[in-house]
Amino acid sequence: MLEIAFLVWFCKKLASIAREKNRNGIWGGLGALFWIGGEILGFMTGGTRAVTDMGAYGYAILGAIVGAVIAYVIVKALPVVPLDTGLPQMRVI
Repeated sequence: MLEIAFLVWFCKKLASIAREKNRNGIWGGLGALFWIGGEILGFMTGGTRAVTDMGAYGYAILGAIVGAVIAYVIVKALPVVPLDTGLPQMRVI
């Protein structure tokens, strides 16, 4: 349950960072995509390494954290789009 609450908060945070850079708020979905993708890859990695004490779930959480960090770095590195380009700007509220 805490994992879901964090994921909702994290996606909203990424969307607000993207909106500050005059980008679409859909960039928040990148957090969920990378979180779930990292969790699946971590689980598959943990399932193949049965020798360790961490287990498959530990690897899944580790993969999810790595995915979240990568998504945060990508959104944070987005350049600011100037509003005076003359092109129509799309904003999702």
